Amino acid sequence: MKRIILLSCFLLTAACARTPSPNTAHNKMLKFFAKYGSKYKLSDFGQHKIQKVEIVDVRELQKDMAEADAYAYLADSIMYKISAIFQKKPFGWKLVSWESLGKS
Repeated sequence: MKRIILLSCFLLTAACARTPSPNTAHNKMLKFFAKYGSKYKLSDFGQHKIQKVEIVDVRELQKDMAEADAYAYLADSIMYKISAIFQKKPFGWKLVSWESLGKS
């Protein structure tokens, strides 16, 4: 009986993701910057449509909070290096803040 309880506790804790997968981070960033561009029309994200996001690294900052480094490619060959902070919410991950680390 104790083995079953220990095994089930282990499986429940092992199944919980402490960081978003690179695919989740990619999708959340694409959606976020598309909305950001429609809200702030004079920004680079508003003037040039985002074409793709390339995730470099995803790491845990603390429980239920992770940081992702990525490259965001816009139309007209504009590229931004971005650091984004994700927070775990009850129904998934949410991008809560971002910072541009450079433009080329």
